[in-house]
Amino acid sequence: MQLLGVHHCALAVHDMDLMLGYYRDALGMTRHPAKYNWLNAGRGFCLHLMPSTGARTIRDPSRHIAFQVEDLNRCAVWLLAKRLKPYQMSTEMAVFWVMDGAGALDKGIGTLFLDDPEGNTLEFIERDRGIFSRYDDGL
Repeated sequence: MQLLGVHHCALAVHDMDLMLGYYRDALGMTRHPAKYNWLNAGRGFCLHLMPSTGARTIRDPSRHIAFQVEDLNRCAVWLLAKRLKPYQMSTEMAVFWVMDGAGALDKGIGTLFLDDPEGNTLEFIERDRGIFSRYDDGL
């Protein structure tokens, strides 16, 4: 068997309308044409928002979804313009708040993080930058 890649990732959500709006409006994802709670996240990857009535999980950045972006600084500018609160983080989970997208963005591991409205941790990476400058992703 040969794995071809990740098809989608699922998040348990409690307020579907809030979360669909957040990922669509704040992050620019588009709805899947056939599945209302699936969002296109680029290059064939989808984010599946699954309704949940269970207890919310405690925020844990070790469980996160990472999205690859073309330019980390432009990502930071986008997030800040949406009045979101991106941060950088070390491997020890120390947080460094990002206030300006024009900076070096080299704190911690050199990626960006963001918490969605329900406390899920999102990471934004740029290929060949930060810890990913030493990572062979096979491309």
